[in-house]
Amino acid sequence: MLISKSLYNYMRLFHLVPLRAAYVEDVPSGEQDAPKTVIDIDDEVVFRERFYKFLSPIRDASITFKKSVFASPLGDIYETGAQLLEDANNFATSKSIRIAELTYSAVLRSPGFIIALLLLTTALIGKDAMSFEQQINGDVEIYLPDGADSTELLLDVREAPWATDIFILYIQTNNAATGNEHGDENITDANILQQLSWLEGDDKNKGKGGYQSGLDQYKDDRGEIDGVIWILSPSQIIKEANSSSYRFNCAVEKYGLPTGQSDDCAVSNVNPYEGYSIPDEQERIDNLVDQTGSLLESFVRDTNNDGIWDTGVIVMGIIFDMEGTDIPSREDTKNGLVQDHKAFIAYADKLIYEESLSNCELCYRYYSNPTTTMDLERIEDIPQRKAVTITGLTPVLHDVSDSIYDELVDTMLPISAVLVCLTMLILHRNPKVIIVGGLPIAMSLAITFGITVIFDVMLTPMIISAGPILVGLGVDYSLHLTNRIEENRVEIIEERLEKAWASNRDGIEIENIDPWDPMISLTATVKAALTTGNAILLSALTTIIGFSVLTWTFLVPIQPMRTVGITLLLGIVVTFFMSMIMVPALVELLKYRKGPNKMFDRLWDRIGEIPVRATLLVILIAVGFSGYGAVVFAETMGQQIQAGPDEVPPNLESYETLREYSAVFEGGQVNMFIVNAEERGMVNGTAPIRDLPILDSIENLQIFVDNVPETDTISLVNVLKAIHVDVNLSGLEIYDQSLWEILHDECWDKSNPLENPLSPECWAYSVSSREDMVNIAFDTLSPEIRSMLMNADNGMGETKTLVYANQPYINLEDATILRNAIDDILQGEDECVTVLKCTAIDVDNTYNSLLTGGLPVSIDINSGIHRAQSLTTIWTMFILLITMAFLFRSPRLAIFTMSAVAVVVLWQPILMRFGGVGVNVFTAMIGTIVFGIGVDDSIHIVDRIKDEGETPAGIVKSVSKTGQTIFETTATTCAGLSAGLFVSIPGLQNFFVLMMVLLILALLTSSILLPSIIVLQKEFTSQIMGKGSWLDYEDSGSLSEPILNAVIFDDSI
Repeated sequence: MLISKSLYNYMRLFHLVPLRAAYVEDVPSGEQDAPKTVIDIDDEVVFRERFYKFLSPIRDASITFKKSVFASPLGDIYETGAQLLEDANNFATSKSIRIAELTYSAVLRSPGFIIALLLLTTALIGKDAMSFEQQINGDVEIYLPDGADSTELLLDVREAPWATDIFILYIQTNNAATGNEHGDENITDANILQQLSWLEGDDKNKGKGGYQSGLDQYKDDRGEIDGVIWILSPSQIIKEANSSSYRFNCAVEKYGLPTGQSDDCAVSNVNPYEGYSIPDEQERIDNLVDQTGSLLESFVRDTNNDGIWDTGVIVMGIIFDMEGTDIPSREDTKNGLVQDHKAFIAYADKLIYEESLSNCELCYRYYSNPTTTMDLERIEDIPQRKAVTITGLTPVLHDVSDSIYDELVDTMLPISAVLVCLTMLILHRNPKVIIVGGLPIAMSLAITFGITVIFDVMLTPMIISAGPILVGLGVDYSLHLTNRIEENRVEIIEERLEKAWASNRDGIEIENIDPWDPMISLTATVKAALTTGNAILLSALTTIIGFSVLTWTFLVPIQPMRTVGITLLLGIVVTFFMSMIMVPALVELLKYRKGPNKMFDRLWDRIGEIPVRATLLVILIAVGFSGYGAVVFAETMGQQIQAGPDEVPPNLESYETLREYSAVFEGGQVNMFIVNAEERGMVNGTAPIRDLPILDSIENLQIFVDNVPETDTISLVNVLKAIHVDVNLSGLEIYDQSLWEILHDECWDKSNPLENPLSPECWAYSVSSREDMVNIAFDTLSPEIRSMLMNADNGMGETKTLVYANQPYINLEDATILRNAIDDILQGEDECVTVLKCTAIDVDNTYNSLLTGGLPVSIDINSGIHRAQSLTTIWTMFILLITMAFLFRSPRLAIFTMSAVAVVVLWQPILMRFGGVGVNVFTAMIGTIVFGIGVDDSIHIVDRIKDEGETPAGIVKSVSKTGQTIFETTATTCAGLSAGLFVSIPGLQNFFVLMMVLLILALLTSSILLPSIIVLQKEFTSQIMGKGSWLDYEDSGSLSEPILNAVIFDDSI
């Protein structure tokens, strides 16, 4: 049979035909009847010889250069260094052999004692392992990127102290309900407002104690007693307006009309509305609603356009550190009673849904039908709506953290354990493997997480990604060592059987060979420890060094990613130790032998030939996909971090409500910037930040910021405009306008009767001054408002104020544009000295900051994750390359190993692109994770090739034996990861699917691509050095037939 020349060349190129064959000269079209010409095979050999001869000058030059270097003093230094390294290696090898013999002699003599000792150690250290939930910190602060501008600003906000943690109550009346539950309740109905006011705390329930005093009993404590710094809500605004006239009159007595009893506010007490509470008269409330105008409208919505406000929010700023407050403590299994945000959330939950009794009918109300605000397309994921629902970023983060922990412990770990056991049982055909491979892993996890509890190592929800890695590495270490012990045992037994056969042939009787003969067990174990054990040690060292990159602050500014790195470093050390000691002990104690599977062995014998039979085909396929991956890498991996419903569990009440709040109120992202007048000092007789020119400049700055799309600001200016005062003296109306209007009334310039006799309406202003009125206006604000918007008095009065910028949750690409637009405004005409010191405020010695809060922090977290994603991958590659070059004592093998792993990282964006998987905090770490496990697989292949020799036969055997074990470890790890498909969080499901596919690809690259690279290099080097083809199967004896002499003949000849 003959083949065409073009087809023959193609097949020869990819090693798809033997090296000696014949082909038919291609016949031009229309000349099919022409005689066929058989071209001698030597023409192909000539072509190759000419190609390599063309490269011979380069070869000769490199050889000459190498000889000159070795002939120089550098050569002597190199030879001396090489000899020293060789001597050191020989010394280390001899010591390692002796240590291994002594160690495993002790282990195999008393395997039961060793196992019992390790189990006892595990019980002592790991007894609190399941309490690692207490180590998981769900606070938003842990996600703040180190060194980011928004982080520095947010910490400065907290020092005021102002709130950086937001707690929200989402309120819906029956007017938002549908069906037979629909009613006509308005948020501003007296009954509804009084219920909300009771929840917040007001004059009517002040001092009742416990749960009956509301969430914010102490209005002037800045959160130090009750944990709540400030509240903004419809009821709070009404209370503020209702009590403003009393505080205004009291301040007037203090600054303008001394009565001799200013501390008691004698005149002010005549006011019938002095209480910080909701009036009983609906007419009074309606008047206050009209007066508060746009400020109130920021916290209520008419969602069905029937003219009734049916939805409202109570927004609370809570203190960061709850320790020392009066909130009830929660039980922590490690630290006992603690006061933190979770304790506050539990306190609020009990107050609202259990202890409110008749004071809050809304608190016990559920709506069976969907409300008008619900997303009907996602109605299956939205839980039954409460009339009062707890939400906010702080509760959401804690709920997500708790949900992830529950998913990990209650769903993933049990299913993972079952699937891993089934996979090991199928692959090894011996139930004992479940104990041999599974027990060390379980013990390693218990010790690792037990240590995190003992040493109080802070964990984050991202720790869920550490579990699969440790399980994967544990399975890898255990099965590699188990299989190599078994392989060595079989070889030793076969050698003894050959000797026994020879002895029987000669008439010498030999006792039956015991597979568990102590010398066989010790020899098999020590040989495994010195070969595969060495590879396990190398892989453990490289993964430890590689994962250590995750702990470097200058590379990874996101603390949750660093905690994963710390846990992995600890876990790998524990897993390595447990595997190297426990596995041999369990194998000996249980008399474990791997069940034979000749069909599987034959399959891997064939797979082992792929790298030498189809070298170029394998490499070209890898290069093609890698090239495409490199093209789409930046676009795919540069996507903004996703934080949508796919990243949280379905039916998570706090998240679904926050998502709805963001859509209905076009808010949710609480941002802010600081105005600081500390350097300005006291001017015009007021505290620095009260000065009217500063307030006017804040108003001007707000106008520009409010023009940025989807942005609404709230400041002292808004509050002063919303608070209306109605002052009558002896039947004469003095003031009937907002505080802002009073401060800017032109009567201040016409108040002198002598100078302005024609302006009698302004004469009342002569009893005071505009400067005094500024102080009066600020004293009219309740402690609640002052806590929210101004810092505490530091001896010279308030010096700082916050301007809040409320924005909805939007995709980060659009959000970045908005943030940059606001920062451009806040920067002003001159460049900021620091992020805290910009001059857009345009008042001498007064400065404003850039924007901080939820939106800027989210953007900086996104930037930090992307930066960490790229830099950790690059640094991991670099450090592992140097490490492996040193450990292998071969830069060539180190480069080959890293190349085989690097292509998998380049394939990740291809999978994400076609799988519709976006970038999130989990997928951002996959590159480093794949490096850790992929390098581990590749090291085992390279180490086995070094043991067997870099020959075609050695490579085939290495792939067929070690590749089979890598397949088993990959299958087992993927079985464990497949439990992630049962979690209810779509984002985590995508993470685990992506991990499984990438691990399978890592199996292919380590078992097929890496050996193919070595084959290509060896073949190229052999050819260019004029030594002929390196692929000499006849000499290697690795294949069943000597294909070098195989020729394809035409049967007709």
